[in-house]
Amino acid sequence: MKNTLKLRKVSEMERSNTFIVKNDPRLRILAENCSRLWNEVNFERRQAYIRYRRFEWYPKHLYEKYAPITGSATAQQIINKNNEAWRSFLALKRLEAKGKLPLHITKVSIPRYWKRQERTKDNR
Repeated sequence: MKNTLKLRKVSEMERSNTFIVKNDPRLRILAENCSRLWNEVNFERRQAYIRYRRFEWYPKHLYEKYAPITGSATAQQIINKNNEAWRSFLALKRLEAKGKLPLHITKVSIPRYWKRQERTKDNR
């Protein structure tokens, strides 16, 4: 029998952060705090964007709040990833305003919140 590799064309790329945390309450608490940090940074930026205000690219007050809980490097990386998502969004909005949005992008939307576990459980 011959080994074959099947490739499929992906027409739309989905980006998500998915973690499955089992049997360790410490990891669950860490994941929940990481999600809270992302959501708080994102909330501040969404509110500033909606109200046409500037926002800080490095929210020190949130870093200082979450660094002792999640760890310094983890808090920095979450803030950096949120920066990346917002820079990408703003760049796409500029392209959209100029009419130069790539054909494969039909809608530009604000970066989303990370969902809490109790809201995403399957009801089986």
